[in-house]
Amino acid sequence: MNKSKLLIIIGPTAIGKTDLSIKIAQEFKGEIISGDSMQVYKGMDIGTGKITRDETKGIPHHMIDILEPSENFSVADFQEQVARLVKDIESRGKLPIIVGGTGHYIKALIDGYEFNEEDALLIEEKTKEYESYDSSILYEKLLKLDPTNDVHPNNRQRVIRQLVKKTMPKQEKKAYTKENDYVTFVLGLTTDRSVIYERINQRVLKMFEAGLEQEVKKLFKNSLSKTASQAIGYKEFLPYFKGEASIDSVVERVQAHSRQYAKRQLTYFRNQLDVNWYDIETSDTDIIYKDIYQFLQTKGEN
Repeated sequence: MNKSKLLIIIGPTAIGKTDLSIKIAQEFKGEIISGDSMQVYKGMDIGTGKITRDETKGIPHHMIDILEPSENFSVADFQEQVARLVKDIESRGKLPIIVGGTGHYIKALIDGYEFNEEDALLIEEKTKEYESYDSSILYEKLLKLDPTNDVHPNNRQRVIRQLVKKTMPKQEKKAYTKENDYVTFVLGLTTDRSVIYERINQRVLKMFEAGLEQEVKKLFKNSLSKTASQAIGYKEFLPYFKGEASIDSVVERVQAHSRQYAKRQLTYFRNQLDVNWYDIETSDTDIIYKDIYQFLQTKGEN
């Protein structure tokens, strides 16, 4: 059976995925599907680093601004939307390109995990909740639930998976793997960690200059879903709005949480996905293009 070919571009926040994805889409006649779980929300623009109309350079972008911030969004929703979009994009002779940093969304897509809607939403909520804790606290929680577990305390992602599994209602614990619908090429962007962290720090400063505080204030006046309210760049404002923190401390917390998230992203991608890595500072674009051409020439069959 012929399978759809998907080009997937991943990497930590602020690494430069957007700029490269536009160039690749222009070169290979592609359309872009956002793989970021927060860019689906209307009004969450600055804090999620959402691409602007001018930055798209005419390349169609999908899965952006499709929900109100009061609505929840799950892994199952993502899989369903991507399946529909891939068929639509291919029907026009274009290459579907997924760009994003939400690791478990990408893994579920590649591995073909299948959940019912309620299970997916609960798993999503629990995963996001645990990702907000320090690793030491997570491991303490796991020890209380399972003192004999064999998970290494430094294996953060496995600790989180075990916590989610052990705190799910019994009838909702199991997701199963169906036959994968896609042949994928996962293109990962990375570079020296100090460079990534400096990019993040500068990006956060630009977000505040662009009006992040006003954006968050407007959003918090309305009802936010549990998914949206946990987004980095938004949740850090709560103490400030209560008069318990300064704006400078908010900036520092957003920077720190973004750096921590980037570290977790890289760890997850390296441990969970089969990635073709490229250093954004040193890799020649021609080499990346050559590898993509080779992938596109392979047969999309079992």
